[in-house]
Amino acid sequence: MNRVAKTLFIFILLFFLVSTLPEVFSLWEFWDIIVQAPLVGLFAMVFYRVIVSEKPQKISDKRMLLLQAFMVLSFFIFFEGHGMHFTANNIEVLMAENLPFIHLASLIFPLSNPTAQMYFWTVYSKIYYFDEMLGHQLVYTGFLLLLISGMILELWIGERKPLRRADYIVIIASGGVAGFLVVQAVIEGQFVPQSIVLSIGIFVIFLLASKGRASLKESPFTLFVIISAILLLAGLLIYGLATDPVYATFVGRWPQPSEAKRLLTQFLAFNYWEELGWLPLLL
Repeated sequence: MNRVAKTLFIFILLFFLVSTLPEVFSLWEFWDIIVQAPLVGLFAMVFYRVIVSEKPQKISDKRMLLLQAFMVLSFFIFFEGHGMHFTANNIEVLMAENLPFIHLASLIFPLSNPTAQMYFWTVYSKIYYFDEMLGHQLVYTGFLLLLISGMILELWIGERKPLRRADYIVIIASGGVAGFLVVQAVIEGQFVPQSIVLSIGIFVIFLLASKGRASLKESPFTLFVIISAILLLAGLLIYGLATDPVYATFVGRWPQPSEAKRLLTQFLAFNYWEELGWLPLLL
């Protein structure tokens, strides 16, 4: 099996476990910054080593330096987003859970002052912005930029060996799992428009970077990224049509997968109730 395909299999298996364990078990709040983020960073370095180990293609030092700088920038964006989201989320949750007490205290303490109230809500909105907006945007931007940098690296200096059937099976399965996890993550993080732009950018960069150099049949990591991007776009389209695309388009907030009960009610009671009524006649 191809070395990159093997690494992909191990990474996706671990990434799936790390991503789903908090949904099954009640893990401590440091899970994201102690386990999940370092795992992505570790495997980014592993993929770099695996891809450049053979180095059959030559590349100018200047171009390689620019690519390495791009990778480092992607690392910074990714980890900065995790740190910002973790900090702001804890403060925002603490404030949200104590709003009744804060309102009660405002009747007694100086918070009853209009200036103090304005200051409090300004702080709360800023914390919410760092938590649910900018924090998520930095995390997913850095993650997708890491995928793009790995794709460029492979197209420029990767091996040129045809993939086997086992390689294709592992790559397609890995891309499917990654696409599913990323779709859920970007919707939860309200990162849909940006992820669409970055996904389209993946295809554009692939066409530019692969011109006269390599094909998908010789580029396992690039094939994985392309499959993940296709499934990401398809998943967002299907999810948008199944929920409320007009609301998501004009208001900007997509219903989150964590709101599963509300989504199921909306899907059955509002979107397709009449169609379900015709189903017995068709059977």
